[in-house]
Amino acid sequence: MNNRIAKFISILMIASIVMTAAPETLGGDNTAKAGIRADVSAGGTTASDDTAAPDEPEDYTEADSSIDNAAQKLRNAVKSFKSKITITLDKPYYDKTGFGYNDLSKKIRDKAFEHTGKPGEGDYLQWTLSDINCTAWGTGNYWNKIQFTMKYNVTKSQDDEAKKKADTIISSLKLDGKKNYDKIKAIYDYIAKNVTYYKSSAGTTGVSYAMYGALCKKQASSNGVVLAIYYMALKAGIDCRIISGSLEGNSYVWNIIKLGGEYYYLDATGDLGEKNYNYFLKCPRSMGQYLPDYVYTTDSFKKKYPMATMDYYLKIATPTPTEIPIPSPKKVEYTMKEEEGSITVVCGDKIMLHMPDLPHSSIEWTSTNPNVYKFLDDCANMAGQTKVTVIYYDASNKDADGNPGQTRMSVDITVLYKDVTKSSDFWYAPTNYLTAKDVVKGYENQTLFKPGNDCTRAQMLTFMWRLAGSPNPKSKTCQFTDVKEGEYYYKPVLWAVENGITTGYDDGTFRPKTVCTRAQTVTFLWRMAGKPSPKSSTNNFNDVKTTDYFYKATLWASEKKILAGYDDGTFRPQGLCLRRQMVTFLYKYDKYVNKKG
Repeated sequence: MNNRIAKFISILMIASIVMTAAPETLGGDNTAKAGIRADVSAGGTTASDDTAAPDEPEDYTEADSSIDNAAQKLRNAVKSFKSKITITLDKPYYDKTGFGYNDLSKKIRDKAFEHTGKPGEGDYLQWTLSDINCTAWGTGNYWNKIQFTMKYNVTKSQDDEAKKKADTIISSLKLDGKKNYDKIKAIYDYIAKNVTYYKSSAGTTGVSYAMYGALCKKQASSNGVVLAIYYMALKAGIDCRIISGSLEGNSYVWNIIKLGGEYYYLDATGDLGEKNYNYFLKCPRSMGQYLPDYVYTTDSFKKKYPMATMDYYLKIATPTPTEIPIPSPKKVEYTMKEEEGSITVVCGDKIMLHMPDLPHSSIEWTSTNPNVYKFLDDCANMAGQTKVTVIYYDASNKDADGNPGQTRMSVDITVLYKDVTKSSDFWYAPTNYLTAKDVVKGYENQTLFKPGNDCTRAQMLTFMWRLAGSPNPKSKTCQFTDVKEGEYYYKPVLWAVENGITTGYDDGTFRPKTVCTRAQTVTFLWRMAGKPSPKSSTNNFNDVKTTDYFYKATLWASEKKILAGYDDGTFRPQGLCLRRQMVTFLYKYDKYVNKKG
């Protein structure tokens, strides 16, 4: 409580709290989104134009006995763009600490702005407000009145105009009878084509923060964009929510949309003016830099809004996954000979090496990597390469120095992972090459590679570190709060920071378990190469802009034949990097940059 309140606390208790629509800013480290500018908002202020609601007589209500009734009255007041409403409780609320009204008013607000599925309620009301103040008063330790004071980003007439515009647009899109995917795509396309991003002046809110800005003025911040998506999606019969959180450490908002029983991330702001769908119907892990506020991460929210685990376009384009058939172990027989030979087997295969009948007094067997195969084990134990050598010593045939004569025979043995056996797969050669170099490791005692698994940021830097020779970093301490000593990626992360390969995120984290995006992958490799300037200024990808942090890295990687892209001319920078893609990137880097392989 402030001093003024404390002075009169013995006879009157008054306090207030403020709920403000989160300001949005954008920027950050190596995953900053291009095309979106910083947008700063000061809560509690209104626009300098005519958007502020005029003062109105204070609106009192009769006594309410329940939070539900109080919430309904607050909801109706906000829908009517009232500036004040005072709710009288029929039973005074006992508050021993003087701060309990915070909890009571929060329950009323939460109930007033809960998601009802109606376009003009729920998130729409909450994000049309620029702020809402709460004041409570009573006698002694008892409250009997709560007053809410509201300010809005637009006037009621402007909001009414925006709703009429939304209805007109929906009618023009002719959504009746269409599937939900086609409906949301039509709405998304309209917003991306017709709305431009508006950067407001510091310390102001206003129409750009409302649906009115997006649909009537055709300029909006992400707040205005998400409100338009929310309203129009619900009007079209598709469930939608507005999610607040952070992007690269800065406050931000986006939508989630329900399709086929699951919810997908939708950030139309990122695709304004674009012809691509970089932020359309994505699963949360594909947009790992988007961090929702706590309320959207609770078990109760996840149960009510189950999130998709795969991007929608991947889901509809990918056949039902089937398990990779694991070949049955087989017996591989090989007779040693004086010419060096080679054989390729699969983990679990029996290897029978036969010795020719030669004069000898003793025989010696060696294996350069006995973990892969050791003579007399007769089994390919794990993926990798080894050279097995047999030496025949013949004491009856001594050389000039009196040493027994020797006959040396060897065979190179390549042991494949059980799930990487088809030479036609593009990741076949890269996987086996990098495994032989001890750059990549597999699962289940090095018998499975799991090429379809996601590649995390920790894994990517670890593999790059090993490709560089596993150098010891100069530093002993890590600047990232989520990278602890003892983790397998501790040294690789220290090395990567020292070499300018990663700078982490603005909040001081590295996020080792976040899946590495394709944009991050090529950027890491480009930085490892010393940030060379690309020779060409020609961009082969229609979804890579000159303002993207990965622009030079993408052009360079394309020149070096590290990156090929997709048949539709896209790079898909926010796509997840799978282990099979990761080994291919590293294999090509070693071949075309290191001139090895």
